[in-house]
Amino acid sequence: MTAEIRVLMTMEAAWHPVPGGTGRVSVDLAHALSQRAETRVQGVAACHLTQPSADFRPSIDVRKLLLPRPLLYEAWSRTSIPRLDTSDHDVVHSTTIVAPPVSDKPLVVSVHDLAFRRFPERFPPRARRLFERSWRRVLERADAVLCPSAATSADLLAAGLDVDRLHLVPLGHDPQTVTAQAVLQVRRKFGIDGDFILAAGTLEPRKNIPALIEAFREIAPKTDAHLVLAGPTGWGITPEKLLGSVDNLTKTRISITGEITTAELAALYTEATVFCYPSLLEGFGLPVLEAMSYRTPVVTSKGTSTEEVAGDAAVTVDPHSVTEISEALTLLLRDKSAAQQIAEAGYQRSKLFTWDKAASATVDIYRKLL
Repeated sequence: MTAEIRVLMTMEAAWHPVPGGTGRVSVDLAHALSQRAETRVQGVAACHLTQPSADFRPSIDVRKLLLPRPLLYEAWSRTSIPRLDTSDHDVVHSTTIVAPPVSDKPLVVSVHDLAFRRFPERFPPRARRLFERSWRRVLERADAVLCPSAATSADLLAAGLDVDRLHLVPLGHDPQTVTAQAVLQVRRKFGIDGDFILAAGTLEPRKNIPALIEAFREIAPKTDAHLVLAGPTGWGITPEKLLGSVDNLTKTRISITGEITTAELAALYTEATVFCYPSLLEGFGLPVLEAMSYRTPVVTSKGTSTEEVAGDAAVTVDPHSVTEISEALTLLLRDKSAAQQIAEAGYQRSKLFTWDKAASATVDIYRKLL
């Protein structure tokens, strides 16, 4: 009989003001691991008086530390305290680059990307300094580093990580069932009629939303489609800034939803005519996988991890070219046959990425360290 592995997993990303993809991965991976007979998972987080939003609430038990997040992150990135109580655990898994100090048990760290190095001007200075310190700690402390894509693997190796500690573990997604009633409700809530282009994710500079808006402005006179930007506002962008240069007529056909539930997002994916994700850099690109799992044709960026996820099941464009983005959108809006072929190919490809598969690969890495 295979011995049970007791995992202590950091879950602080679920409490971030905008949890984003990091929070989603932390919660979903912890849940997938907890469903396996060979793992027992305990969470740990900073001191909080409130719970995360319902969609980011961990399904595992989470033990709270004494320090609030700002102090905890500063301490972990600068010092060797506070250490975690690992007496009842076999391995510690940090689900973000801000990893705790561990001396007596193997430390696994998930690093989703090094965007703060590739685009330093697109991050607040304080966050950039925290990530830089944390990355140096990862190089010192981690026994294994998990990353979600070959693109991120190359960045980590170039940043000094030795290949023996690097493990490529693609992320997963398990689509929800979407009812006709849910679709009707989400259309009514956000005032969406007819065809629409969907973009999803936290609004922040590297998501390249201004280029998408400019592409939409080019095609707006030639189509009745709307543009829906779904997701919370992060930093460095506001809805007012995004739409500041857009003419009033086009502006009436652009909806910015703000934060939405996973059920609402699933309904938007299901109904969208095209999903467009022209991000400049992603560690993986979960929204691309999510859109494909709901049979929505995808337009995404060449030369990034999102192209890696999509394979040949999406239309890929130069994210710096407004013309390429607009041409791809026009193709999929006008050519229903091409859109259907891309959608079906994306759906079949999405089946390759599940949380059970990601959890299985993660457990294999745990075992190698024990």
